[in-house]
Amino acid sequence: MEKGKTAQKTGITAFIERGERIRTRGRSRRRLLTYQRKLLLSAALLLIGMSIGGFMGMNVFADEAIAPKLKPYYTSIRVEEGDSLWSIASRYFAESPMDIREYIYELKRINQLTDDTIHTGHYLMVVYYK
Repeated sequence: MEKGKTAQKTGITAFIERGERIRTRGRSRRRLLTYQRKLLLSAALLLIGMSIGGFMGMNVFADEAIAPKLKPYYTSIRVEEGDSLWSIASRYFAESPMDIREYIYELKRINQLTDDTIHTGHYLMVVYYK
């Protein structure tokens, strides 16, 4: 036999080997089609999941009001007769990103107050937002 050439098989052995190759190719093709279907189904499920997750995420942000960033400014005020932390807070917290309870807590923190007691004639530092 010459170099580089292979002998062709004939007879029953060749028929059986060729049949095995044909059947193997058929199985491989079925496996490939099954794999492609599974891959397509996985991609579709992933896309659906991402879409649902994206819409849910958008819903979370939809509730937030789009407001410009407000800067805090501080000023000192004199406590007048009849003033309380609640009355002072209700005057200054309007533009604040906090609710009134958080604002009162902030007033107490910046003025180093341990309770809600304030006295007429004293000065308080208040924060307001613009």
